[in-house]
Amino acid sequence: MNIETFIPKDHVLFTRAHEKQLVIKELLIYLEKLKDIDDASRYYAQVMHRESLDNTGIGKGLAIPHVRTDSVHELITIFALSREDIQYHSYDNIPVRFIMLSIVPTEMSTKYLYMVGMVSWIFSDDKRRKALAESTAKTQAYGILKKNAQLYFANLTKKDITDTDAIDNLSGIPSHNLDLLIRLDRLNQLLEEGESSEQLKKKIDELRIIIDHKSLSYYDRMRKKSLNPFAILDRKSCSGCHMDLAPYYMAQIRESKNIAVCNHCGRFLIVI
Repeated sequence: MNIETFIPKDHVLFTRAHEKQLVIKELLIYLEKLKDIDDASRYYAQVMHRESLDNTGIGKGLAIPHVRTDSVHELITIFALSREDIQYHSYDNIPVRFIMLSIVPTEMSTKYLYMVGMVSWIFSDDKRRKALAESTAKTQAYGILKKNAQLYFANLTKKDITDTDAIDNLSGIPSHNLDLLIRLDRLNQLLEEGESSEQLKKKIDELRIIIDHKSLSYYDRMRKKSLNPFAILDRKSCSGCHMDLAPYYMAQIRESKNIAVCNHCGRFLIVI
């Protein structure tokens, strides 16, 4: 698994705009020129509507404007760097210098949230963030993203667990709970990084209320053991432990609409 799975090389650029709305418009026009989308203005309206509901400046100078839609069938993401501060009214009030804009197929919400987790991990470290901020060329910026994405996926394999009873207790839980758990994990990361606003704590509490109790308890146990709770199911193997899953279990996972976990390491599986 690597950065190309989520962000193609020609989808990284330096933006010339200095305002939130203008940056979003510029990125969508760029995608239209690449023929990734057919109507920049239509997606602009959708993205800005999404922004009006909840600001996507998630802190550390990063914003993730996005929209979920049935009008595309592949995840489309573009990453932009700005040499000027962009006022985005982020949670931590730090101006934005990095914008990751995504158009997300409805059925790929989990893949998108996993990508957000990866990029958030990159930006959680001052040195990694500074290296990106000091890049002077698109190829240099992409190389930094690629290197850190490889580190992120390598870190997934550091610790493993196997808890058969706990895994069995997760059977039959609808897969939409996985999306909620990934969102919760991102908010918990922000909390651990020092962001302690009442708005953030309120969102965490609201998510914990609506997530299935069994999957939430399992997630909490994994975090207490300092484990990354999630892994990607890449073809027939788990990206967390690199173990192949049995063919019959693979078939069950792909046919099911329920949460799936690796029967080797116990991580929640993200099917992409």
